[in-house]
Amino acid sequence: MPKVTIIVPTLNEEANIDLLLQRIFQVRRSCQMEFDVLFVDSASKDRTCERVRAWQDREPVRLLSRDTNVGLAGAVIAGAGITDAPFVVVMDADLSHPPEAIPDLLRPLLAGTHDMIIGSRYVAGGSMPDWPLSRKLSSRLATFPALFFCDVQDPLAGFFALQRRWLVELPGPVPGFKIGLAVLAEYGRDMRVKEIPIEFRERDCGESKMDRRVALEYLQQLVDLTVQRLRRRRRKG
Repeated sequence: MPKVTIIVPTLNEEANIDLLLQRIFQVRRSCQMEFDVLFVDSASKDRTCERVRAWQDREPVRLLSRDTNVGLAGAVIAGAGITDAPFVVVMDADLSHPPEAIPDLLRPLLAGTHDMIIGSRYVAGGSMPDWPLSRKLSSRLATFPALFFCDVQDPLAGFFALQRRWLVELPGPVPGFKIGLAVLAEYGRDMRVKEIPIEFRERDCGESKMDRRVALEYLQQLVDLTVQRLRRRRRKG
């Protein structure tokens, strides 16, 4: 089986590390798939790094600790740059993404039938059971402009599997949180993309990273993607 690395960006996720890894390695044992876990920490102020290091003698867990907060997208790209695995899974540390779905993400990728598999909230069978209607509506509204750059139901999903090269070959810095959108906007026309349904849960511990700064970074990303698309059209014209 080809090597697979699960990349988990972290920022102050001390309370979630143990349960996340327990669930990941239970999945690894039950599905008999081989993968390691790489945490990329963006200068956490709590004991996130200590929690991760405590696992390094027990399971195939690694840590890349950064001195500054490079953002989720920057952390994922940094992680992709130091692993030699040809395939990676990207997921959050807050347990909103179910580790139990990892085998379903990997099977089409390893079988060679698809290039990117997304854990989707919006395809049939996907759900957000903890979210009130107002948040579901705001999420849908935030998703709408991203649909101009790709052809998937959940372009802002942060839980996906793909060939590592798609990440390391992304041109230029990627701002903010939406690394999956950056991949889809850059390569979507050349990728075989599949969405599988997941149950997206609200975090139990720690504080959400979604704030005004993140929203502004998302808007900036949309502007950058628009500029890139216009430049491509001019070159073709």
